[in-house]
Amino acid sequence: MKNPKSFETACGDYSVVSVIGEGGAGRVFLVRDHSGKEMALKCLYPELITTERRKRFKNEIDFCQRECHENLIRVIDSGLMICADGKTPFYVMPFFPMTLRALIEKRIPSDKVLPIFNQILNGVEAAHLLGVTHRDLKPENILYDPNRDLIVVADFGIAHFEEDVLATTVETQPASKMANFSYAAPEQRSKGSNVDLRVDIYALGLILNEMFTTKVPHGTGYQKIETVAPSYTYLDSLIEIMIQQSPGARPSNIEDIKKGLIGRKNSFVVLQHLDAKKHEVVLASTPQQFTPIKLKGVDWSKGMLLFELDQVPPRKWIELFQNPSGYSAIYGYGPSAIGFQKNTAMIRIEERLAQQIVNHFKEYLNSANREYQKHLSTEAAQRELEQRRQLEQEIAEAETRGRILKNVKI
Repeated sequence: MKNPKSFETACGDYSVVSVIGEGGAGRVFLVRDHSGKEMALKCLYPELITTERRKRFKNEIDFCQRECHENLIRVIDSGLMICADGKTPFYVMPFFPMTLRALIEKRIPSDKVLPIFNQILNGVEAAHLLGVTHRDLKPENILYDPNRDLIVVADFGIAHFEEDVLATTVETQPASKMANFSYAAPEQRSKGSNVDLRVDIYALGLILNEMFTTKVPHGTGYQKIETVAPSYTYLDSLIEIMIQQSPGARPSNIEDIKKGLIGRKNSFVVLQHLDAKKHEVVLASTPQQFTPIKLKGVDWSKGMLLFELDQVPPRKWIELFQNPSGYSAIYGYGPSAIGFQKNTAMIRIEERLAQQIVNHFKEYLNSANREYQKHLSTEAAQRELEQRRQLEQEIAEAETRGRILKNVKI
């Protein structure tokens, strides 16, 4: 395929500046949109397109357009280009001036490796939680923006997409080849082997070692982190587990890797989970989702003013409602005098005070909503802090046990 001068979609025009990458199935261009903003554009070689490649490319576009996570590449636009060699699909994404490969070649300072690796973990974990295994992780597929100190995981061209997140189901062909076997797990090299997210964990172990040593560990006797960064020697045992030949001997998920790093007091490492309602990957410390309680209606019966709420309030919310800070009230008719039964609040009043009580009730309602949201945030932060302390204690106890058993003689 000759290099085109421009690409066009229904939403925009992109002029080609240069070629910035080539792979076995496609090419990546640096392009500019109509405003002059630089972006990256990936397209398949039209002469090499197969039905499987086209479907996988479509899945990659759909996933990267639909899912939004700061450490996953985002597809901005896509289209179909017609050229002399046929038709080829393409997509447009933000331009990242560096890859992790370039960072490794420059030698990453030891104290910067784990913060960068943490971003890689976040991106891969987000994909896993969304049902996608990358299967081709390598430094060339991890992009970096030094201006924002931002890492994104890219190139999901041979990823395995679970059927529930697929627009198009694609079966992995036995002859499908990885673009780079240096980071492929043993099971990816054997026909008929089961391949799951642990192939990504294997590749991540290789990449972490390489980020410190610039060497990809294979077999025994590889250069370990202790030889170049003694303060991070503890990572050698983690890497050894991550790159086990048997998938069953590796960590079963990214969370297990993160817990080990958190236990070593790496405060920047955070846990994530999938918010099923939003279908978003969020921080595990994100407070429980709370929909503010609203007043639906007011009634009066047998001397009682009744307030109908749109939901049954939680017990803690009622507590905050009845004990607000800095409120105004009519003597004897404060928030503590208001009772609750299911989604109804009630207070005995004099007829002449009805409107004033309603006005005050709405103030108490708004105050309780605000304070309850703060309570949920504080509660979530406290849970995270307690979990971190527990993980640190577990690591410290394990190390103490190891030292004792090493030095004790029977």
